[in-house]
Formats: sequence, structure tokens, C-alpha cells
Amino acid sequence: MSEAIARVATARVALDGVSVRYPGRGDAALELSLTVEAGELVGVAGRTGAGKSTLALTAGGFVPRVVRARVGGTVQIGGVDALRSNGSDLAGRVGIVFSTPANQLSASKPTVREELAFGLENLGVLRAEMDGRIDGVLDRLAIAHLADRDPFALSGGEQQRVAIASILVMGTSVLILDEPVAQLDPAGSRGVAALLRQLAGEGRAILCAEHDSGVLAVADRCLVLESGRAVVLDRPGVALGSAVQRPLGLEPPALVALAELAGLPPARAFDEEAVVAALGRLRQTRPAAPPASASAPAMDWSPLRGDATPAIAARNLVHRYPGGPDVLHGVDLVVRPGEGVAIVGQNGSGKTTLVKHLNGLLRPDAGSVGIEGSDIRSVAVGTLARTVGFVFQNPDDQLFNRSVEREVAFGTHNLGLEGRLARELVDRALELTGLASVRTVNPYDLGLSVRKLVALASVLAMEPAVLVLDEPTTGQDGPGVARIGSIVDAYRRAGRTVIAITHDMEFAAGHFERVVVMRDGEIVADASPAEVFAPDRAALLASTGLVAPVAARLGARLGLGSTPSIAMLLAALGGPARSLG
Repeated sequence: MSEAIARVATARVALDGVSVRYPGRGDAALELSLTVEAGELVGVAGRTGAGKSTLALTAGGFVPRVVRARVGGTVQIGGVDALRSNGSDLAGRVGIVFSTPANQLSASKPTVREELAFGLENLGVLRAEMDGRIDGVLDRLAIAHLADRDPFALSGGEQQRVAIASILVMGTSVLILDEPVAQLDPAGSRGVAALLRQLAGEGRAILCAEHDSGVLAVADRCLVLESGRAVVLDRPGVALGSAVQRPLGLEPPALVALAELAGLPPARAFDEEAVVAALGRLRQTRPAAPPASASAPAMDWSPLRGDATPAIAARNLVHRYPGGPDVLHGVDLVVRPGEGVAIVGQNGSGKTTLVKHLNGLLRPDAGSVGIEGSDIRSVAVGTLARTVGFVFQNPDDQLFNRSVEREVAFGTHNLGLEGRLARELVDRALELTGLASVRTVNPYDLGLSVRKLVALASVLAMEPAVLVLDEPTTGQDGPGVARIGSIVDAYRRAGRTVIAITHDMEFAAGHFERVVVMRDGEIVADASPAEVFAPDRAALLASTGLVAPVAARLGARLGLGSTPSIAMLLAALGGPARSLG
């Protein structure tokens, strides 16, 4: 189908009295009526398990056609009855972007350009038109430099951009996205938010489920779901405000909380300049508060296995992937026993490549990695895993057992642990991660954010001396992020080392004493959060696709010094305490 024919389809998606029930589950996963008109961008927010992904799959025509479920009501996509039509009737009308790029990419194309051509070939787009469309989308997503790269040799964030491009290139009038920026750096997230706003302005109907408030902020309306039902459908400043979020056990986004404290109307809730000005006026009427410290209640945990925590050192580390350029250019990194180190940087900067050397998943092309002074080049990965536990960015690269409990117990068996100790390690890991109630469930019957917790629990049960986390907060709601932060804090209090790759700057600032910034395979900054996120580092951060947390930016502008977390900033301004649990 040509682009011209696709444009004939009405840019509209409408769910009327829709109910979705999955096999073996009594309650409906979704009960909703919703219409997204041409030119409209509707954001979807809510807790993990609230029904956001079910809504996206239903609005995109995947339920029940691909994902089995019993569906009632009507779903109209681009003027087509999605529940009764053939899948081919929806081709060219609707495109859906998943939260995990591995579920999106074909795995059959050797280059990004050919991956983007795949959908166009299926739509019958002529070659003369195809190249121009591909080039245009590559430019819009700032990934033209990846055109000739193997999609599966890219970083997770780069793959996510390619997945988005593979859908946009088809020019569908209806666009459905399920957490499209979950794996992107802050600059990439802002770019996608701006692009979605542009696409809606061009007449597309867009439905986007997200945890990222920067994406939700640009929506015309924001739907908040709880247990598959609509809580509110309103402007983002209202839907994401404390009056809606706190009864659901969530916190409003940082800017919204500060706007409320300053007395700004919901329409100005995401206007950072207006928030700073209003808070400045507020400070003139209130006495300065003393430096504040706000944190979640400490998680009660101590290790059962008393292995010593070693130092780790990468020296002049160089790595290149087959057929590609060097990814690491002589990196030096020393992590002392018991340190908490957050590694940040733009997608493709080499963060994951670096940490995969720490437990032997990758081996240096030059340089060395040592644990407690001993080069690990010839040490088996299985042996290193006893000391350095690695939790993958994509849990599906890690999970394989038929139940959560079996998955979590697998590592303890590999350590040769049996009996009461093994059972207690598993039980404690399940309790720490909040998974005790799903211990008998198949991990692949759980959502992405919960599968990430399963992967984390499977490593926690082994109690490695060094815990390495690759994007641990991806796809997590506020309580999920708080839980992971509490686990990091508890691990650190016990004298263990935690190293985390993250694009969540507030998470990095709030739970780690040291932030390492990477750019183009090199370390360009290595200091405390207060130093890395100081105003004089803004240009350096921008060059890496990063931006300081809202609290750090606004705290500096208000003369409050180092306030790396929103809780600390609210406390310093004399505002209400913010729940972190």
C-alpha cells in the first residue's frame, strides 16, 4: 500500500465499551472507552500493571489478533473494525512501537537501512520513494550515522530509536507507542517527545503509554489508568498532579510537585522557567530552610554470605566489536570496595560494553581488568559470577526457567548451596524485590518491569560482593524505582559494591556517591553527584545527551546549593515531605 493510500484512512482510533480478559484471569485487564482524534496526542500513565500495555496492544490491533484475550465492545482503527477485519486491513493504517526493541526488529536484516526498508517492502512502496522516506526518518531521529550498522550490534537505546524509525517510516495515520523512551538517554527522550508533538501536528492520531513525564507533558490529554479503568482523562498538569497521583500510591513529577508548591495553575506545571520564577517569589516570603536530607526508610537487610568485597580496576581498556570501530578507547576506572558508582552517558557511549568486562562477558582487545589486583582475562565467567553479579538491561536475555522461584534459585544451585541456606537466600531475594506473591508464576506471564525485578532477584539470591545493574529502573513506576533504590542503599550499607548504568539522573544522584560520565567510549567526568550536576558542568552533560536532575537544576538557580533529589529540594523550600516508598 502506498503512502498516498495510507493517508486516505481516517487518522482516528476509538475504543467503545471495550473489555479485555486474558485466559485464566477472572478480572478484566481493561474496561474502557477512549477516542483519539486526528492531530491529537494522548498520553497514558499509571502504576505498573494498571493496563497501559493492554490498552496499547488493543488500540494497535494486536489484541486479540496476536495476543490471546476475550474482547468485548468495539475498536475502530483508521476507520476499520479492528476486531472483525483481517490483519491486512490494518496495514498502513496503524503502527505500534513496543517498549523492548528486540520484540520489534525483524532480526533478519543486516543493516538499519534494510530494517527500515522491510516494512515499506511489505506495503508495496516503490524503491524510488523508499530511499527518500528512509533518509527522512533517519534524520528526524538523529540516527543517520547508524544506517549501515547491524541493528543487533547497537546499544539498547540505539535499537529503540531504530524500532521507532521502523514504524514511523511506514507513515501510518494512527501511531501507538508503549514506553517508547524507556531505554533512551535524556536527550533522546526529549527528541522523541518533540517528534511526537510534531507528528500530531501533521494530523496523526497518537496514543503513547509512558512513565516518562517529559513525554506525557507534551500530550494534549493524559489518561491515568488503575486496574484497567480510567481514573482521569485531563490535561497533563491535572492528570499528573498530586490530587490524582497520591491516592494511587504515586508521586507527581518533580516539576509538577514544585509548581503546586509555588501555587502555579496546572497549565504551567511543566514550564520550568515559570516554576523557577514562582519559587523565587515564594522564597522571599518564607525564611530560608536549613540544608535538608530526605530519604526513604532504610530497608532491613544484611548478607547471609560473608564474602569480602574486592576492588575492581580497568586499566587502559580497549574494546571493539567485530567489523566495527573501537567502542572503548583506553578507559581507566577503579572502583573501591563498598563504593556506589553510577555510570551515565548517551546511548552508544560504551557504558554497557565497559561493565560487561567486569565479569568477563566481554574480554579486552587491549588493556586489562583486575579484581583485587588479579587479571581476570583467563577466569571463567561462571567463576567471576560468584563475585560480580550482573543484571542485564533486557531481562529476557537472562530469564529461562518456568517459574519465578526456580529462576531465582538457579544461581544458588550453581554456587553449590542447598538446604536451609539456599531456601532462605531465595525467600529473602523474593521479599526484597516484592515478588513473593508471584513465586509460582512463569516469568514470561509477567510484564517487562516485573521481569526486570525477577532478573534482579535471581542475582540478589547469590549475594555477590559486587552488584552490577544495567538500567535497573527502566519501565518501573515510582514505587518500583523507590524499591530498587532501597535495595541499592541496603547493599551499600552492608559494605557491598554497586555499579549501575542509568539514564535516570535523579536515581543516580539520590543513591550513588560517585557519578562517572561517558562519551564516545571515554570517561569525561568522574566525581560526586553534586560536582557532576553542578551548573558549570551543564555544557559537558549536554555534550553527552544528559541533563542534571530537576532538583539539581532548580536548586542551583534558587541558591540552595546541592539538592540532588526532589525530596531534598521540597524540604529545603519548606514544602510537604515527599513519600519515597
